[in-house]
Amino acid sequence: MEEKVYSVSEVTFYIEQLLNADPYLTNIAIAGEVLDSKSRNGHIFFYLRDESAAIGCVIFGGENRGIRLTDGQMIQAWGSVKLYAPRGIYRFICRKVKSLSQRGVMFLKLRQTYEALLKEGLFSRPKRPLPKFPSKIGVVASRTSAAFQDIIKTLQDRYPIAEVQLYHTGVQGESAKRALIKALKDVNDTEDLDVVILSRGGGSTDDLWIFNDEDVVRALFNVRHPVVTGIGHQIDTVLADLTADYAAHTPTAAAQMVVPDIREIMNDFYESLEQHYFWIQDQVTSTHKQMRSHIQLVTRFSERYLREEKIRARTDFDNLIRVMKTIFERYSSKAEIFASRLLELDPKKPLKRGYALVKKNGSRITKKDQVLPGDILTLIFVDGIRKVMVLNEKEENN
Repeated sequence: MEEKVYSVSEVTFYIEQLLNADPYLTNIAIAGEVLDSKSRNGHIFFYLRDESAAIGCVIFGGENRGIRLTDGQMIQAWGSVKLYAPRGIYRFICRKVKSLSQRGVMFLKLRQTYEALLKEGLFSRPKRPLPKFPSKIGVVASRTSAAFQDIIKTLQDRYPIAEVQLYHTGVQGESAKRALIKALKDVNDTEDLDVVILSRGGGSTDDLWIFNDEDVVRALFNVRHPVVTGIGHQIDTVLADLTADYAAHTPTAAAQMVVPDIREIMNDFYESLEQHYFWIQDQVTSTHKQMRSHIQLVTRFSERYLREEKIRARTDFDNLIRVMKTIFERYSSKAEIFASRLLELDPKKPLKRGYALVKKNGSRITKKDQVLPGDILTLIFVDGIRKVMVLNEKEENN
């Protein structure tokens, strides 16, 4: 089969159609840093870049309403991606641009960091369970901060038997990032911690921004122990909160989350002990009553049972004697009848009356036709046997 060969124009036209038909490349907004900005024939050519990529952009003269761009400026641009066929390159055709303030740049950076860490799975790790009764608690905070004092007060008030180890760090200023990362690494190197609190009191967005730093978040993710954050106030949420196992609204709430209230434990214990005492007492009383009732019942039952069994045995014995007597009488009568019938069947009884039993060759003779002259017959009398010979066939009348 012959291979199809396309022209440059055909391929370029096809790519242009794809770009024009893609809704994700039409009427979109892109934010980034301006690079290599140049003005030519009333048009502005530049690149927008971030940490890993860049895209060529152009603002045509008709859209250029006094726009001035400088390298390093952070902007947000609206437009569509188009193909410039003569040179075979694609560009972002801008129809509107807006300069971002420093705060806008910060939040753009925050969004980019969030999306990158989300993709890596730093916010989706399964939450590790908190120990019910922690023995040693690590606290990452400034030793002079009100947040640390609130945590210590709460822990001592609720669960004074736990040991608390402070990992001091600054949480604001140029050196705070390095100190915070070091404190988190020290926490990770401590093997006997049961749980960790990362805390900072309330403040402005800028004050809490260090907890959105990518390096800080990664160091927090690497901590081997369960971590609870208590950063800022209730309305504040930072990336560190999303990375930790649990996030409390305040430092005090974080301390309350990691330890039980020992007073509640003792109250529950005494209440349970009291319930068990009364339960055991009820069981003993109930068992005693049941035993007394059973003893009385067995005693009454035994006496009555013995009497009833004695009467029942006597009755059964009398019934048995009566039945046996009836059976004996019935079978005695039948035996007499049977004996009488046996006597009647006795073959010697007719012989006693003068008759004789005639046999020929051991067989009984009952008819005259069974006898011929010359036959030897055996005559059986009541008192003996005789052999006779038949002489003739003469018949005699009785």
